[in-house]
Order: sequence, then C-alpha cells, then structure tokens
Amino acid sequence: MPGDPQWYRDAVVYQTHVKAFRDSNGDGIGDVNGLTSRLDYLAELGVTALWLLPFFPSPLRDDGYDIADYTGVHPAYGTLEDVHRLVAEAHDRGIRVIAELVVNHTSDEHPWFQRARRAERGSPEREWYVWSDDDRKYAGTRIIFTDTEWSNWSWDPVAGQYYWHRFFSHQPDLNFQNPEVIGAITDVMRFWSKVGIDGFRLDAVPYLCEREGTNNENLPETHGVIKILRAVLENEFPDRIFLAEANQWPEDLSSYFGDGDECHMCFHFPLMPRLFMAVADEDRYPIHDILRQTPPIPEGCQWAVFLRNHDELTLEMVSDRERERMNAVYAIEPKMRINVGIRRRLAPLLENDRRRIELMNGLLMSMPGTPVIYYGDEIGMGDNLFLKDRDGVRTPMQWSPDRNGGFSDADHIRLYAPVVTDPTYGYEAVNVETQARTPTSLLNWMRRTIAVRKASRAFGRGTLTLLYPSNRRVLAYLREFDGETLLVVANLARTAQAVQLDLSAFAGRTPFEMLGSTAFPPIATSPYAVTLGPYGFFWFALVRDPSGAAAPIRSSALPELPTVVVPRAGLAFDRWARAVIDSDIVPLALGASEHGHVRDAFVAAEIDPALAFVVVGDGLRRISLPLRFVWDAPVREDAVARARSGPREGWIVDAGGDASTAPLVERAMRAGVVLRDEGRMTFALEGSPMPEASSSQRLGSATGARRWVLDDARLVTLHRQMPRLRNSGVAFLRHLHERGFAQAPELLGTATYVDTDRETWVVATSQRYVPHPIDAEGSLRDILRAGAADERLLRSATNVADALAALHRALATPGSDPTFGTRPIEDADLAAWRAAAGDDLQALVAAGVEGVVAVRERVAAALAKLPPHVNAASARAHGRLTLHRVLLVGGVPVFVGFGETVDDRSSPLKDVASLARSFDAVARESILASAHDPTADPLETRATTRSIVARALATFFERYAISARDLPTLPRDPAQRDAMVAFFRVQSALRDVREALSRRPADLARAVDALQVECP
Repeated sequence: MPGDPQWYRDAVVYQTHVKAFRDSNGDGIGDVNGLTSRLDYLAELGVTALWLLPFFPSPLRDDGYDIADYTGVHPAYGTLEDVHRLVAEAHDRGIRVIAELVVNHTSDEHPWFQRARRAERGSPEREWYVWSDDDRKYAGTRIIFTDTEWSNWSWDPVAGQYYWHRFFSHQPDLNFQNPEVIGAITDVMRFWSKVGIDGFRLDAVPYLCEREGTNNENLPETHGVIKILRAVLENEFPDRIFLAEANQWPEDLSSYFGDGDECHMCFHFPLMPRLFMAVADEDRYPIHDILRQTPPIPEGCQWAVFLRNHDELTLEMVSDRERERMNAVYAIEPKMRINVGIRRRLAPLLENDRRRIELMNGLLMSMPGTPVIYYGDEIGMGDNLFLKDRDGVRTPMQWSPDRNGGFSDADHIRLYAPVVTDPTYGYEAVNVETQARTPTSLLNWMRRTIAVRKASRAFGRGTLTLLYPSNRRVLAYLREFDGETLLVVANLARTAQAVQLDLSAFAGRTPFEMLGSTAFPPIATSPYAVTLGPYGFFWFALVRDPSGAAAPIRSSALPELPTVVVPRAGLAFDRWARAVIDSDIVPLALGASEHGHVRDAFVAAEIDPALAFVVVGDGLRRISLPLRFVWDAPVREDAVARARSGPREGWIVDAGGDASTAPLVERAMRAGVVLRDEGRMTFALEGSPMPEASSSQRLGSATGARRWVLDDARLVTLHRQMPRLRNSGVAFLRHLHERGFAQAPELLGTATYVDTDRETWVVATSQRYVPHPIDAEGSLRDILRAGAADERLLRSATNVADALAALHRALATPGSDPTFGTRPIEDADLAAWRAAAGDDLQALVAAGVEGVVAVRERVAAALAKLPPHVNAASARAHGRLTLHRVLLVGGVPVFVGFGETVDDRSSPLKDVASLARSFDAVARESILASAHDPTADPLETRATTRSIVARALATFFERYAISARDLPTLPRDPAQRDAMVAFFRVQSALRDVREALSRRPADLARAVDALQVECP
C-alpha cells in the first residue's frame, strides 16, 4: 500500500478479534468475510489501521495465542484467500492491516514442539525449545499468570524433561538462542508480508531469551533477535512495522526502540493505568509522574497508547499501594479481577458516565503516540463478568437491536460467547445501528473526535510540554509540530474547575477550540483563565488567524496593524508616533504590555537612516527593541506596524532578526557613535578595531538576546532584555582584561545605554569568537562513551581546576570596578544565604511542585548544614558555571557566559559546586542513554560511569584546593569548605527548579530529579 513510510505515526488503530466482529455464515463464530463486510463501518469511523488478534490454526486454549500453524488460517475464521481479499479491500479504503506475530511461544500441539519432544536430547530438533532436567533453573524469574500457574517449568513425559513456558503450561517457549528458530520466524514474517500485512504486533517480546542469573526479561540477547528481524523487514519490506507488546517500566520499555533499529512502536503500558488513577484521584500527578519518567525515544519511533484491549487492565507496572487503590475504585468485586489486573471494558470501568468516557478518549487521542481503540468501545459496549478468564471482554460486537445484536443469524446457543443482554449494556440498548442515527450518540462523537485528530499531525508527531497550573485537578499540556501548537486542557474532577495557565509565550494568538470550531479570547501575557465543566476538556489550536487561513499572506489577511507616521525629511518620532509605539507596537513585538512604557526612541541616522532603537521599561527592566523601516516593499509577514511618510508607505520590522543589523552595530562601535534622546546610547571599542564584516550568520537566541557570528571570527550579541552593566558579562570581561586574565573571551566593543536615572545598561557586545568550540561537557561525554578514565580526563580536570583558581584569583583582586575584590564573610551573610535558599524552597512548595514537596524536609535539612561561621572572604564568581561554559581551546580552558549579579555575590565556591553538579548531570544522562544500548550491561555501565566521574571530581577538588590555597575566599578548614560546597549545590539545584518552573516548563522534571539527587 503506497504512502508515507511513517504512516503509523499518524494512524488511528482499531483492535478486534475476527471471531467477535461479524459472522457471515451463520455458525455463531465471526469470520474473515464478516469482518470484510464491515470495513465500510471502520472507514466511516475514521480508523486507518486494523489490528487483528490471532486468526491462525490453534486449539484455542488461549484464544488463539497458542498457535499450531503460523502460516494458515483457522478454518472457523475462513481461508487464506479470504485474508487476501480482506487486506486488499482494507487497502482500498485506506486502512492498513496489522497481524499478530506471536514469537515467544507456540501451542504444545504445534508440529515444531511435537517434533522436538520426540527428538533425542541435544539434537537440532530438540533445541527449538528450552528444556531442563529439573525445574530449578532460572529461579529468579517471576510467574506472570499467578492465578493458574505455579511454575514456569512443566514436565513432559514424552521428552523426559521439563520445558520452559512464561505463560500457560500448554504454551512452550521457543529457543531464540537457536538460529534455526530465528530463521523460521523470519520466514513467517516474510509469508504474511507477501500477503500484504502492513505490520506485526510482537507478542510478549521481553521474554524471548533466557540466561541464568537474570530475571529473563529485557535481556540484550532479546534485543539482538529483534534487530535481526527488523533488519530483514527493513531490507525486504521497508513500509512494514513492528509494534512491541512489552509490559515493562518506561526505562525498559523504551529500550525496545533500540537506536531506531528495533521496533517502530511500543505500547505505553505504564501510562494506561495512570490515566485511570488520575481520574479516580482527581489529580494529574500520576500522569505527570509517568510521563516525566518516560525517556526520549529515537526519531521516527512512536508510542502506542490505549485505554482497554483484549486482556485485563494490567496493574503490573504500578506499586502495591496504587494497585489497591485501583481495585478499590474500579474492581470492587473479586470477580472483576484476574491475575494482576481488572477484566472490565471501558464503559463499565467508568460506570457508563458519558462525560468520563469522552474525557478518557480525549486524553487517549491527544497523548503522545498513536491511539488504539478496542472494538465496541466506540459505542460503549459492556462486559460479561460471568464468562471465564478474559472472555468477559471479548463478547460479540453489537450491531443492531435485532437477534444476537446483528452479529450472527445463528441460534444464540451456538454463539462462541453470549451477546451482552443486561439492561444497561445489552445489545438492545447499545448498538451501532441506533447510535449511527442519533446525532448526539457516543459513536458520532467518536467519529467527530477522530476526524479532528487526523486533521492535525501535531497529535501524532508533536512534542509534549507539560504545564503546571496550581490547580492539580486540571491536566494541561502542549503538542507542537512543524509550526503548529495545540493546547489540551482537561478537568479530571467530577466538579467544575477553573484554571489559570501561563501562556505568555503565545501572547497575541487565539485559542481555537477544535471540536466545536470556536474561537476563544486572545492570549495576553497575564495568566489565561479557562473554566471547565465536570470531566470537561478542550483541544485548542493556538492560531494567529482564528479563521485558520493558511493561504499566502495578503495585506487584507494581516492583522490590523497600527501605522506610524514619520516626517518626510527623515526618521523622527514625535509624541504621536511614540504613543503608537507604546500602545500598539511594543505589545505586538514583545508579546506584552507589562514590559513598561517607551523611555527613549533613538534614530540611528549615523548608522543607517532606516534604523531606530526603542528602549522600553519601568522599574528594574530595560528592553531594547531595534526597529527597521522598510519602504516601498511588498507585504512583510514579519511586520509589527505599517509606516507612512507623506505618500510613501512601508513596514516596520524587528531589526534584531535582520542579518544586516549586527554589522551595522559593529560599524557604530568603530565610529564611536553616540545617540541621544532623553537618555544616551553609546557605541565604543574595547580593544583593537574590528574589520568591516563580510558575512553575518545567526547563531541562535540565548535567553533575552540574539547572537550573530561575523566572518566566523566575532560574536555580536544584541540584548533584548538589557542587563545592568555591573551585573553583565561586560563588567567581568573588562575586569579580567584589566587583571591580565587571558582565559576568557576578548571583549572587542560595546553598546551601552544610560537612562534618565543614570543607570547604565548593556545594549550589545562584540567579542572574539571561537569557531566550532569543544567544551568540557562534550569532552566528558566522549570519555564516558569510551568507558575509561584515561589520563586525558584527569589532565583536563586538573587544567580546569587550575584555570578556575586563576579566575577566582583575578576576580578577588581589586580593580577599577569596586564590585570586584574581597570582604570577610560575616555570620549575617551566612544566615542571609540560608534564608534566601529557604525562601526558594518555600516558593516551590507553595507552587505545588510535586517532586519538591516530597523531599522538602530533606532539602531543608541539607540547607541547615551550612555552618553559622566560616573563616573566609566573599568575592564575585562566574555565577553560572557549567562544563558547557568551559571551552577547551587547544586544551586550555576558556570561561564564557559570566552572569553573577552584584546582589548574588557570595563565595567563589559556588562555581566549584555548580561544576561538580555539571559533572554529575553528564553522568546521569550518560547512564540513561546507555539504557538504549542492547549490547551494554546497564549495571556495569552505571558503575563504570560513576567511577570515572568520581575520579575526575576527586582530581578536580584536590587540584582546586591546592591551586586556590592562597586565596582568602577558600576556608582553611576542609570541613567548612565541604559544607559550603554542599550548600551551594543544593542552593543551585533549587534555583534551577525555580527557573524551569517560571521559564522552561519542559525542563522542570529534569531539574526536580537533580534536586532530589542532591538530597538523598
């Protein structure tokens, strides 16, 4: 079937059993032809993939998962020709077909097993399965079906040995250490691919291989088998996919993607029960928690998400406490439980509450991944708890209120299972025919929801960003892909809820409710208020044009931009022009009006007659907004205003994003240009004149700044949020140059602004640029990948320690800037540091950050360990030091990114602490990355990585203590020194969490995890 090879990422999957869907021949059992006759129903529902449970020859002791022939069709279901026709007709309707590849085990009636049990011990035929002379081997392996099995070994009197089985005793496990078995399964995969099957669900995939001394789950050997199968599939059938069934914790589950060379998709088993938990507890935490625990997956891979399926609602991947809670809410009667799960369908689980059913489907369809719908859940079918085992959720599909629910013309006694007949869920009350002609039915709601989901690729392929509003009964998250941003807001509570969301990053956009096609009020920088009914949810598209227009921009399609009128003689701003800039342009360009009012508007005629610098701000903030006037030009989509000078018309754009602006700023520095309004903007050289730039390339935006590389030799930074001069990197680089410290970038030029309060702010800088730099963080990652702490690492740690001590010596030496130098640390200083860190902790607790609340006592105890008195001096420090901000230029450390404010002055040991945290962070990321490597032993990798980093840190600490021993900032008492470093580590971790909470919500989970590491 032609199309996108990554079709599975945008798919909506429908799962059914052939026997349960439609009986075409009146024998009481659904069949392939009956399923084919209902393909139009699936197409109208909107599904794009059909997942079929096993339809192969089988004794049916496990509903077909006990396969007796991999390349046939069970005679009760039809013939191979019927399957060919089903696949062809499904493809004609744009529906792919996914079949089961039950690779872990076969039926004990399979010819392979019958041949193996009769073969001699050690013969090639016997080695197709796993045998033992006793049942004590693999003692550390758990039993999965605890209700029916007491051992993973069963005695075979014919073979005279025990055979291994992870599931039922009539399902012996294949021996995947045998290449012949892998070859046979590969042939099965080829056979069905040639039939036209589009994908294979790999059943029970974590259990393929065994090794003594392990729990026999997720072994590297298993991943090796999957890689072999994937390589064949990729080579011969590149548009086919693997979907892994691996009921594991996220860190193990995600390993089945490999490096994009194993399974294309994996079911997200840990997420599913937590969706139900969150609704039961009216608290988003279970969902947030498991999503934060979920590692990133390789490009092109995809999660499969689901609410219910043909098995029990599994509770294996939850804690004992969580399992008890789930049973208390969703399985109050013992007969509702089986193994370690709940055998109920979706509608009965949710007490047939239409609001909760819609909410859960709304979450299913908007979570990261591909949604899988279990047959009948689209109409709210019920279950039959009086049927054995899992059969209660596998009853016939209910098509109409006629006999047998329209499933079969057979006498009801001949049906493979009785149709549900109770008053609430029976076929007379719940069926496709009735719901299809009822506009407000669940079926029609599902059709609409699926159609809306399919219209946006952001649902299937977009990134996920969790939001953290204070009301934990509300779950909110962003899905973003290819310029499209979707916002999902869901009320998990049975009562109406109000929530305020920080959407300031999207100020100016309009939330367009997708299911109702309704535009909501535009977003501003103030918190965005949303009110939701009980179990209500919204899907919003955050659009710039609420009509959804995607056509090329025309002037009539632009927002109603304000017009700034300037004199014909040249650029100038009278009070009317300033008023328009203040009231209209600033909110549009900066996304808010809270930035303050226009303080100055400088016309940069000496630089470029079409360039102006507007300074905005009140209180402690100053913002630089460079504007360029573009005359007589076609429509500019990036325009923030129109311009008019007499009859001449033009556009005003943000000049900060224009490649020509940075070279003009350097030209002004060389010329010593001074611009005057109420305040003054001064451009000046700090060193030798730089040449005229011949190239200008955007490097990327730092926080509050835009950076341009000129001639691959100089870095020009245009600050949006201007730092005070005394708190900026300029102050540091000037002082370090004055002190002869060479291991920092050379400052070449500056642009500063002095306001009417005589405060100086930094507008722009030019400094020497190191092209393609290697930083200490990247160097450490390379060494950790190599897995050996060689002399290069220890030498690098020594060099960084020496350089840091030299940096601190320069910062502690007085100069022309009075903020540098030292002063004694008073007891009151220590108390103030402790109090400030305590305030950070209390603010995070008050904000309801779950991970911080859980460890607040440990954090408070760690902060309390700061000594009440130390014998040392305070001095300014780098303040934001990480391994990433230590460049290695010819092996020599160069420090970049200075950022400590004067008010944050404390001790240079904060740099030691932050560098140590940076070492540990790289170690944690390396350990996490190794979990995806099937060739690596996770325990060995973790131990090796920690050992390497510990050696590097020990070398760094020892060397710094030696190199800085003459500094008054270093306590002579090692205990005081260690206590201060420990305090600054915790303080730094707290500030990282606060910054993530307010500015980078996507990094919050990582920051919270790092804080917890600091307080074991």
